[in-house]
Amino acid sequence: MNLKQIEAFRAVMVAGSMTAAAKALFTSQPNVSRLISQLEGDTGLTLFQRTGARLVPTTEGTAFFREVERAYVGLQGLATAAAQIRNLGSGRLRIAAVPSAGLALVPRAISRFQSQHPGVTVSLHVNTSATVNHWTASQFCDLGVAVYIGESSSCQVELLSEVAAVCVLPAKHRLAKKASITPADLSGESFISLCHGDGTRSQMDEVFVRAGVERVLAIEAQYSAICCEMVRCGMGVTLSHPIVARDFVGPDVAIRPFSPAVIFPTYLLFPPHRPRERLAAAFVEVLREMHDEILAGTKAAQGRAARRRSA
Repeated sequence: MNLKQIEAFRAVMVAGSMTAAAKALFTSQPNVSRLISQLEGDTGLTLFQRTGARLVPTTEGTAFFREVERAYVGLQGLATAAAQIRNLGSGRLRIAAVPSAGLALVPRAISRFQSQHPGVTVSLHVNTSATVNHWTASQFCDLGVAVYIGESSSCQVELLSEVAAVCVLPAKHRLAKKASITPADLSGESFISLCHGDGTRSQMDEVFVRAGVERVLAIEAQYSAICCEMVRCGMGVTLSHPIVARDFVGPDVAIRPFSPAVIFPTYLLFPPHRPRERLAAAFVEVLREMHDEILAGTKAAQGRAARRRSA
């Protein structure tokens, strides 16, 4: 039994006759008849009853046709998968990201990416930098977005960006009138800090140590988005990645530049010992575009707000 025999049988069942099947297959009627006979011999089934010039499917033929149709559904799925692989390497993209990217930047990039590649399925998994490293290194995910790379990481790493933190504070806070914030301004202030565990927290602490400034470290949170929400609740002030902070700006929250710069790095991680997936590479292009657009919009909004305050 071979594929040509199955194609001939299916064509006869769909078209209703060998002549019509031959036209559909761009072959001759005798060739279709020969293939059907061979299929019956190979399977041991009587697929058709021949009544004059007509072919009537037998019970065995009808049952066999149902199985053939199930197989064709699978073959069509394989054809679709092959087309997706030709176009973008795979039909599915798994992304791991830390919350600072996974709650704001990455979803916006996914939206744009799927508008360009509507046949691709994208899944997003959000966790800590350590877990993002693990998921990417183990090839559970095709791409990781992290803010910290451990020394033991085996992933391929690229820098997405290095962005200076902004100060996020309640809109009615006394410091909201200032154009920019320094460590000295935050002396004695209730400071909502990131938990220990990556380089960003250490860098923040070092800036205040060098300035000789003591903050009131009453609250810690694992993610910048949580810190910003606590600011909105009036619990203190924080330093945050500007793309995270922009989702909280409003009547309850003010955002100001902070100096000296505390840098938030963002890294792209790729599975080790494996060629770069075309699908992941295409998404990274969109991610970089979206990152730059959001950051430019954030800086423009801060500039407009500064002009309004000074007017």
